[in-house]
Amino acid sequence: MTDPCLIRQKSTPLPLLPPPELPPDLEVLCSPELPPLKGIHSVIFDVYGTLFISAAGDIGSGDNEPHYSLDSLAREYGLSAEQLRGYFQKAVLKRHGELRGRSPYPELRVEELWAEFLEQHGHGNTMDKARELALRYELTVNPVYPMPDAEKTLGILRERLIPLGLISNAQFFTPLLFEAFFNAPPKNLGFDPELLIYSFELGEAKPSPNLFSPAVRRLKSLGLEPENALYVGNDMLNDISPAAQAGFKTVLFAGDRRSLRLREGESRVKGVRPDRIIRNLKDLPALFVPHGLY
Repeated sequence: MTDPCLIRQKSTPLPLLPPPELPPDLEVLCSPELPPLKGIHSVIFDVYGTLFISAAGDIGSGDNEPHYSLDSLAREYGLSAEQLRGYFQKAVLKRHGELRGRSPYPELRVEELWAEFLEQHGHGNTMDKARELALRYELTVNPVYPMPDAEKTLGILRERLIPLGLISNAQFFTPLLFEAFFNAPPKNLGFDPELLIYSFELGEAKPSPNLFSPAVRRLKSLGLEPENALYVGNDMLNDISPAAQAGFKTVLFAGDRRSLRLREGESRVKGVRPDRIIRNLKDLPALFVPHGLY
């Protein structure tokens, strides 16, 4: 079974959870009476919690929640759900420790951890098996489903010939979500291949500025300055702050309680404000006056 088919088979619709009330200084940024942003030529998205509902609110962060369907997966390897979850948590901590010297925000490749697991448990160390196990584990502990109007919004932006991008904490299976749910890879949905920036490929995770600098270089190669780009994300620390530091205009997506991360009290977002806030992705195209790039 191909990875996109497995994603479709194991995925069911997830309900949105009403977001909490925003502080007054942020609530005003939701007003439809605010003037549209001008000069925007490209739109770059976060993935988990923005384009896709994420049961954990982010990639790989659902391990502390009870997921009873993990029992059946664990039994295939003679383990309990707690043992399988414990292996993964310890392996992640160990690998992060090994990588910490390279970056304060290291990123690993989960299939490598599961390849080690399979070898330790006598199941052979093949990367295909490791990838399948990694995907099955992720779909169990962190189910995902498209945000309402995500595909429609991408279609509207694509029809306007607006270059699209992704900057996301991600693993190998993240781009496959688009094939599974939207029936096409990102590059066929209007995303510029050089604006597809995933943490697992760079070895660093957000909020590292090193995920945003490749997008700045690509935009400049198209004759655009960062302020011509709009970055859309659900996390003030991982999305809005580094995007603003890179010079992008920013939109905080506050449509789902489980994924909204205001990070109140976090010193690294002190004084950071998005340019706009939306609760529905369908409201995004009206936020700015588009200008054709070509």
